[in-house]
Parts: sequence; structure tokens; C-alpha cells
Amino acid sequence: MILKSRIVAALTLFALITSAIAAQAPNVTLTGVDGGSFSLASQKGKVIVLSFGATWVPMTSKELPALQKLVTAHPKASFYWVSTNAAKAGEKNFASDADLQAFAAKNGLRIPVLRDADKAAYKAFGLTSLPSLIVIDQTGNIKIKHEGFDPDQADPFADVSQAIIQLTK
Repeated sequence: MILKSRIVAALTLFALITSAIAAQAPNVTLTGVDGGSFSLASQKGKVIVLSFGATWVPMTSKELPALQKLVTAHPKASFYWVSTNAAKAGEKNFASDADLQAFAAKNGLRIPVLRDADKAAYKAFGLTSLPSLIVIDQTGNIKIKHEGFDPDQADPFADVSQAIIQLTK
């Protein structure tokens, strides 16, 4: 009985953190810490994975190594880490471009780093927690919205990985 209740609890948690969606992704444009520009509209034809986080969120530093494993396992998908840190010195939760690059490197992340300082993209995707991850298919539809991160799971991104496999066949 205890095992059954744990399975039900795990499935309920899985349903809360992960939702399969078929909505069109919002057209967001973000700036890279390298000075470049990223427009989701210009990414049609590619599988895009956006991982939202911030240096001030403790779970983000735990999520990044797992995200890099996902990146390594799926070279056909394009991955981006999107920081919601403030971009202006003196603002709460400020991080410079160099700070964000150093944070990513310290946590083993080797993908482009983008900024969403005003959280416009975060809000446009309807996200409610950090870290969060979005998988967008080749036609611009949201396939997975994965909110939160559980470092105690053996494979915290199993659902994301399966979605990417299906999309990049």
C-alpha cells in the first residue's frame, strides 16, 4: 500500500512539473551575453530548448550539470540558458554578462547564455517557477513545459529527453 501511494504521489508530482502542450510558442527576442541577438521566430526548422534560471536561485546551480548532460545527449537540438537576473547594476538580483558566463562555466554549462532581465519571455511562456525548461518543435509549437527541478530523481529530464528524441528522429 505504501508503494502504491508513493507511485501515485510521484505521478501526481510528474503531472504538476511537466505538461505536454501543443500551443504556438510566443515570438520572443533575447540578447546574448556575447552581445548577439536571439529571435525565436528565426529558429523555425530547429528543435529549441530554453532553460530559464537565475544565479540567485539555489536549484539552478543543481540543474545546470543535468542540463549539460541533456545537451551532450541531444546534439541535434539547440539549447540556450536564459537568465532572469537583473541587467542593471544596483538592481535586486543583478548579474553582469561576465558574472553569467562565469556562473555557467562554473556549473559545467557549455551553451549560449541569453538574458531575460525583464522576464518578458518568462511571462510570455506562462512560467511560474525557476528553473524551468521549454522544448519547442521545428514548427514553433511548445512540446514540453517542465517547471522545477528535482535533483533526487535518477533522470530529472527523462520526459524532456524522450520529447527531443521524438522530435529529432
